[in-house]
Amino acid sequence: MDMNMRNKFAQQYANNYVETAASEATPHKLVEMLYDGLIKHLTLSKVFIEQKKYEQKSEHINKSLAILNSLRDGVDLEKGGEVAENLYGLYDYCYRKMIEVSAKNDTVIIDEVVEHIKALNEAWKAMPEEIKRSSKDQIERESA
Repeated sequence: MDMNMRNKFAQQYANNYVETAASEATPHKLVEMLYDGLIKHLTLSKVFIEQKKYEQKSEHINKSLAILNSLRDGVDLEKGGEVAENLYGLYDYCYRKMIEVSAKNDTVIIDEVVEHIKALNEAWKAMPEEIKRSSKDQIERESA
């Protein structure tokens, strides 16, 4: 089996693993996966800007924007009150900053966005275990 075929199979395996993990994950774990993926794509965006590989930079910025959009869309402004509004505002700010990065190729801005997301990720991972294990149905029943 040639290297190209191996890479193709490895990528298919990785895609299937992520799909399976996402389909079986709790809401908490899904957000954690989004934060981890966002940090990865932000970091790769920075690397490709530094290497002047703008096609790859654009690919990872677009993935970062898609994740930020998903996070922003997942915020329940009706039930979440002030915390939800602040979180939505931070996601929106990071989204706008990444649009700026795309235009200016400014790695300092990426560093700022990464710091915001890392702080959120750390706080998210520090939640109590009973919240981390809650299903979507349990969360909806408790917030009703």
